[in-house]
Amino acid sequence: MIADIHIHTSPLSPDSKQTPEQAILQAKNIGLDCICFTEHNKAWDAEQAHQLSLKWGIHVMRGIEVDTVEGHILVFGIHRDFEGIIRAHELQGLVQEAGGVMIAAHPFKGFRAFGFSDLQLSLEQASSRPVFRCIDAVEGRNGRSLEKENTLAQDVAKALNLNITGGSDAHEINEIGRCVTIFENSVTSEAELITELKAGRFNHGMIIDGVPVEG
Repeated sequence: MIADIHIHTSPLSPDSKQTPEQAILQAKNIGLDCICFTEHNKAWDAEQAHQLSLKWGIHVMRGIEVDTVEGHILVFGIHRDFEGIIRAHELQGLVQEAGGVMIAAHPFKGFRAFGFSDLQLSLEQASSRPVFRCIDAVEGRNGRSLEKENTLAQDVAKALNLNITGGSDAHEINEIGRCVTIFENSVTSEAELITELKAGRFNHGMIIDGVPVEG
């Protein structure tokens, strides 16, 4: 089952240029089975997501991309808005209480913005970032990150024995499905999504010429 578990839409994510319907139509056009709307610090309404699933015949899941002191974290299983910036360990407590899951989103993307790539971090140094002590998986293939940033994220995940997800981080239609998570089993509900993410029954991948490619 092919899913894009990191998508932003307007108006809940002000920096997105696509509506939920536009994102859904594009996802269907490229053959995705499931998409997750992970707005910035904003929670989707359950009934709205359900109605979109029924209307368009594709599984629409809810998540949130939360701003933390340690970096952006995708969370599934908790549904509330966040104001300001929270610490990762505080978010971890909330998500664990809700039975959810946490994924470090594009953990090295900020290096490009702030010039940190010049530091030439070793794998050991990169792996010591506090965020990796709080999460269940690492987004090792992000559609808006450079290949070297994704490679470092994958290397860190492997060193820490953490599973690797893929997501487009789409803010525009043509970014949908650029990177995906390929699940071994069917994922038709939020509960199943969380179960499969916790179990690690998935791989990261891309869609190349309409064909999903793992790894």
